[in-house]
Amino acid sequence: PPSPPNPSADEGVIPPIASPDRFAPSPPADGEWDVASISPETAMKMLWRSVQALANATGDIPPTPPIGRPTTPGGFYRTKSKENFRHHHRRTSSRPATPVPSDDLKALTFKSVEIGSPEALMSEPSVADVGANAEPVHIQQEAIARKFFSKKAPHVSLEEYLLRLQRYCPMSTAVYLAAGVYIHKLAVEERLVPVTTRTVHRLVLASLRVAMKALEDLRYPQARFAGVGGVGENELKMLEISLCYLTNFDLQVNPETLYQKTLCLQKAAQSAAVCSKVPPSFQPRLPS
Repeated sequence: PPSPPNPSADEGVIPPIASPDRFAPSPPADGEWDVASISPETAMKMLWRSVQALANATGDIPPTPPIGRPTTPGGFYRTKSKENFRHHHRRTSSRPATPVPSDDLKALTFKSVEIGSPEALMSEPSVADVGANAEPVHIQQEAIARKFFSKKAPHVSLEEYLLRLQRYCPMSTAVYLAAGVYIHKLAVEERLVPVTTRTVHRLVLASLRVAMKALEDLRYPQARFAGVGGVGENELKMLEISLCYLTNFDLQVNPETLYQKTLCLQKAAQSAAVCSKVPPSFQPRLPS
């Protein structure tokens, strides 16, 4: 019988993988851009700038997110309306398999990183006043949202964290943009999980992993992605499950959704940056 197929060895399938570049060009501040024309490194920087601006605006708050409360400047972000963005997506394999040897994570040059265990102390003060008559679904959402909180902010910056992920687990443009769509839904539209210095790393890691599974046929082994992301395999699995439940498993996107929701995330980050007087270097829209 023929040998099993090995997509990772097919040079005609795997596109060239560029090294992470923090200076990758961004789409112009004005005018339209095409999702297909953006490099993965540019999409990564777009995600970083927007999410970082939201985290800077929110600061640090107790682990239980507010549910059903009015938004305040510098805290959560106002959203005008909810909308259903279920769309058909054709699965791709733009970044299949593992582009670098699996044993590189054991090499002396590989530096491990920890983003902290989730906050499990139920006695920690909550900013949400659930009350005795709270709907069960809200209480359940609060418990799930706790999975994204680290006990303290990780020592690695979000930019360094994303550059690390792109170095050891390169991902496609669609995966980075879809991760931003999920974060926008959770933090801005539904206001279920705030983007703070204590949640941003775990939110990004879970969103990227779920986007990879939702959009592409092949993905990195669980142990590899967890090792690069600085969490245990079971922790990563729980983060994935939590994100899926909070998004109601509404994970499919198409190019139009990626474009529109990326703009929405950038606008929300821009508004949050203005309210909290975030330094100009963290403005989400950058010159080309």
